[in-house]
Amino acid sequence: MSAILTIDTNIWAYYMDNDCPEHQSVVGPVEKALKSEQIAINTIIVMELAHFLVKSLGAPIGGEKMDEFLRFPLVITDFDYRHALGAIETLKKYSHLGIGGRDATLLAMMEGAGDKRIMTHDEALKKVDWLECIDPVKLA
Repeated sequence: MSAILTIDTNIWAYYMDNDCPEHQSVVGPVEKALKSEQIAINTIIVMELAHFLVKSLGAPIGGEKMDEFLRFPLVITDFDYRHALGAIETLKKYSHLGIGGRDATLLAMMEGAGDKRIMTHDEALKKVDWLECIDPVKLA
């Protein structure tokens, strides 16, 4: 395994929903990453993806997709009070770039672990100078 790669919710949503216009452009990069990278997420991503899939696909199919997702070999960081405090500091530091609360949880998790690589289609995250952003949608 190589260094850790965080995959943002928007990429997971495109990957899990075959009807998303971006689906085809993310399938290859996500599957390659799942085979060759250690993939990091936090519990905020789990809930955000669950919300998207249940809302977009309905409870039965969205639930099945979440079951599939949770079987992937992921490194999942629990979001607790300590992480909330770090995310608040991160939000204060990067809000001028358009970073919101959810993105701040990812940045704080990554910064705390010394991770710099993220697969995302989020324009605000691309403005954070220390991140190495991989956008498979732009590559398609």
